[in-house]
Amino acid sequence: MGDEEFAASLFVNAAGAKAADIAKVAGFELPVFPDCHEAGVTEPVERFMEPMIVDIRSDAESGNYYFYQASTGQIIFCITPRPQIWGRDKDSTSTFLPLVVRRMLELYPRLRNLRVRRTWRGMYPMTPDGLPIVGYPDSAVNFLQATGMCGQGFMMGPGLGRLLARTIAAGGCHDRPAGATEYGFVFEELSINRSFDHVELLK
Repeated sequence: MGDEEFAASLFVNAAGAKAADIAKVAGFELPVFPDCHEAGVTEPVERFMEPMIVDIRSDAESGNYYFYQASTGQIIFCITPRPQIWGRDKDSTSTFLPLVVRRMLELYPRLRNLRVRRTWRGMYPMTPDGLPIVGYPDSAVNFLQATGMCGQGFMMGPGLGRLLARTIAAGGCHDRPAGATEYGFVFEELSINRSFDHVELLK
């Protein structure tokens, strides 16, 4: 961003794993850290499973993992590495596929003959307690934070976006973040000024 300057009555930081970099432009530290995760997708096949399967057991190499069949027929899968891998490296590894496939087949052998189409690697925007950060920091009062979804962005993002749009339209600001809405509890629970003294129990 260099020496560029930007002017607006309101800015929104929804930059995911890069949110801390954006916050530094406004002169404050944001406790959001990039946590590398890999995922994969198979070829499409006729539908044979309905629920998402989540195995919360862990072993020496990995934590929980999940897989589900998309409406288009592919099986999409992901696993939590152990220990966590911090950083922004997007290159796929040679260890991911053997690890996740072994665990998936132990649980559901029917997946054995599916062909994997591709794998990819991205970042979860992690906070110390595993909860998002929502609100206006004291040091940048017109800079709304909406980040730190910790891997749940596709599930939480649309609802949070709609909620924040309503608060902005209702006059939300640093001094009264919820505006004329009933959503004050969201800003209280997910405040950037919270203690972060809890830890995430499941990822």
